[in-house]
Amino acid sequence: MARSMRTVLAAAAAATLLAGPAAHAAPTPNAAPAPQDEPQLLLVHGHSAPDEGTDCNGTGGTWADALNYFESAGGLDRDRMTTVAYYEGNAAGGPNEGNCDVTVSEATADTSIEDIAKDLANHVHDTYTAEGRAVNIAAHSMGGLVTRVALLGTAEGWDGFPPSMDVENVTTAGTPHQGVAEERDDYTEQWDQMEPGSDFLEMLHGEGRALGDAWTEGTDWTVIGSDADEIVDHDSALDDGSAPDQAFGYVDNGSAIGHSGLRTISGPPHDYNLTYRNSSGEHHTADGWAPLKTLFKAATETGDGLP
Repeated sequence: MARSMRTVLAAAAAATLLAGPAAHAAPTPNAAPAPQDEPQLLLVHGHSAPDEGTDCNGTGGTWADALNYFESAGGLDRDRMTTVAYYEGNAAGGPNEGNCDVTVSEATADTSIEDIAKDLANHVHDTYTAEGRAVNIAAHSMGGLVTRVALLGTAEGWDGFPPSMDVENVTTAGTPHQGVAEERDDYTEQWDQMEPGSDFLEMLHGEGRALGDAWTEGTDWTVIGSDADEIVDHDSALDDGSAPDQAFGYVDNGSAIGHSGLRTISGPPHDYNLTYRNSSGEHHTADGWAPLKTLFKAATETGDGLP
């Protein structure tokens, strides 16, 4: 959504609030290009086992509930949504080959988030930006970090990143902007980078790199978190202390909205304690949007037609 519409969102929400090389695979027929004047919505999954990859589209898949909701309740045609994978398990010959619309990288357990982000950035540039098309991005968990670094590296001209990315909206749900809360031994470089105090997180929060700083200009940023998320706590998901355009926090809802719930729960549509903040300040409602409604609105609205 355009930055000039932030106050529109605030007023409307107060009234009725409800994670390089080009891509390794082309979109499936279900993810055919949308009309040239419409942004494509990219859905970027989070951390999983690299050798297994991710099932984005299948029954019970990572994005199955979101795809169904965005199409049925949001009115977004399936061909305007593209699920994005980046692990070797989604590449040719992998156990999840073809189970996401595109595979932009072939990351292994030793691949850094920066390298995955570089591949995503080049995919967006080559497939959309260079063709005069914008995208919106909805990302869950580590997918939000992949997206953030893709845009940061492009803005700062990091080696191997493209010259530009035309991204209108980014919405991250349960993304560990300040690190994961869950303590566990993991076998991937990516998880190590998400541990609090890592060099990666220190880099991500260097001077001038916060959400709301100059590098984010031209893209509307929304962050979503839940106090029932045991993997990424509320403050980390909302990148507490930074200034995204919008921040939505699910609080005092019991254990209903955990980490996966931020990308799966669609109903009831108005029945959640939700605190949100933007340029007009901080607000609260006990009649808040369901997580998938928040994710959809934040990732696709331009400021017009808000409820």
